[in-house]
Amino acid sequence: MEKIHNLPTEWDLTQFYADEAAFMEQMKRFEELIPVTETYRGKLGSAEGILKYLEDPAMMEKQAIADRASMYAEALHAKNAADPAAQRVLARLSEVLTKEGIGSSFVDAEIMALPFDVRTEIFSRPELLPYAYACRKYTDPKTVVLNEQAKKTENLFADAVDQSAKTHDIFDYTEVKRPRMTFPDGSEEVVTDTVFTRIMRSREYAHDFKKEVFLARCAMRSPFENTYASLLEGCMKGNWARAQLYGFSTSMEAAFHQTDVNPLVYEKIMESVHRMLPKAHAYYAAKKKAYGLAEMFPSEMTVPVSSFAAGDMTYEEAVNLGRESLGIWGEEYMAAFDRIITNPLVDVYPADGKSTGAFEELAGRELLPMILFNFDGTDKYASTIVHEMGHAVYSLLSAENQDRYNCTPGIFTQEVASTANEIMFRKDRILHAADTEEKIYWLEDEIDLFLGTIHRQCLFSTFEDWCYKKIEGGEPLSAPEMDREYLNICREYYGDAVALPEEFGCDWARIPHMYYNYYVYQYATSITYAAAICSRVSKGEKGAAEDYVKFLKAGNSMSPDRLLAIAGVDPLQDETYRLAEAYLGGLIDEFIKLADAR
Repeated sequence: MEKIHNLPTEWDLTQFYADEAAFMEQMKRFEELIPVTETYRGKLGSAEGILKYLEDPAMMEKQAIADRASMYAEALHAKNAADPAAQRVLARLSEVLTKEGIGSSFVDAEIMALPFDVRTEIFSRPELLPYAYACRKYTDPKTVVLNEQAKKTENLFADAVDQSAKTHDIFDYTEVKRPRMTFPDGSEEVVTDTVFTRIMRSREYAHDFKKEVFLARCAMRSPFENTYASLLEGCMKGNWARAQLYGFSTSMEAAFHQTDVNPLVYEKIMESVHRMLPKAHAYYAAKKKAYGLAEMFPSEMTVPVSSFAAGDMTYEEAVNLGRESLGIWGEEYMAAFDRIITNPLVDVYPADGKSTGAFEELAGRELLPMILFNFDGTDKYASTIVHEMGHAVYSLLSAENQDRYNCTPGIFTQEVASTANEIMFRKDRILHAADTEEKIYWLEDEIDLFLGTIHRQCLFSTFEDWCYKKIEGGEPLSAPEMDREYLNICREYYGDAVALPEEFGCDWARIPHMYYNYYVYQYATSITYAAAICSRVSKGEKGAAEDYVKFLKAGNSMSPDRLLAIAGVDPLQDETYRLAEAYLGGLIDEFIKLADAR
């Protein structure tokens, strides 16, 4: 495959707006369009009125402005959450969206005032069928729609209720200082997230120094754990309040209804991960044995057991390494990949104040996806690149093949697209391994992908579920109690081979996904389904790759189970989960066999 070169590494935010002033002008235009919604009051009792409302050019313009503005605000926030410009933009956007929410408060109530059989008939008409899934709440007998005054009240309070998540990011990324450590060579350095990862992945540093760094990082949030607990409690109370407002008995029920996912999926993935625990424990024990350690921390397990070392890589090399493994998806997929990665909406390198981790975002259909990386200069980062590019290609193909109402895939299927790429990347590396040591290296990397995505995310979700049950039972979230519960759950998941000191109990405080309301379990389900898709394609099953691309193009046009059926996966079948368990078990067995024979 021909390589690509001269890749952009910084966001060109002028693709959104020339400057902050241009953004503010667009917010004025948005406000001018808000009254358009009011012109439909009293006209939404027929198919003709609803169709006109859904396809009104002014409504389309207003949504396009909101989409562009939300991406711009997210980019500024990710660059530096403490930047006054980012805060001004977020505040202004929040202001106009609140006004819009208040102005459209009558819409749902007016449509829902129609008898159920009338609503069902209206949305089954041919002219409205393209919007039937996006408007499914109107034909769902379980839907509770607030009256106009209650909806206005919800919109007025929404920004305040959601403030906890924003405050967590600002507090954790900019206010909580990373420890400054003295390194074995006598130099001093602040242990940022990137530096911490570098230390833990390196063979250069002894266990005692890694332990010191690990404990310092564990301890850095402890003085603020009551603040973290209060922030998380505020967010979860807000989600629980919304759930009750809409007639749900639990926060989980509300979350699953919103994403249109059968709650049985949660039960199945939790049962599956617990069936995997013995294999996971065996893997951790094998790594501890291979390291020759008397104690082993979770962070140390990122060091490869194998002596193989691919060495450092440039960003361009990492992109091309990952890209080589994705050709199996076909020419159309790769063309979309190249369009995105060569566009200056990719921000590559770590910087002070910048959000950690990586993400992709596309709102609407007017722009290409926006991607944030924190490239660390290692070969393994190629897996992060293909992960986020999986999201990005899915977003782009959806945007190009669906209307505005169906072009934004939900997280339940979005993570299938990202983890499928990661699986294919590792399969390719294992296949092309030059010797046993390199094969062990990539085997281990693939196992870590599965355990990190299934095992760790279910661990987080178990803790999240415990927190919600406390809140729903009228109990407060106490930081010391949260520490104990989190540590107990971690010890169950990691087993006896992994040392978890008391200081690790506060690890829950760093996880931003806790603020997303039953979000993290979807990483675990997604890699399970991705494994099934990759199995079909790798075996050369006729039409499997084409089916996968069709799935990506389908966006959010139908329920997640129907979308996955396009790609040949059934999320309600036990066999789907058993296949993933067997696949992971086989990888672990092969790893242990090869590691023991070294």
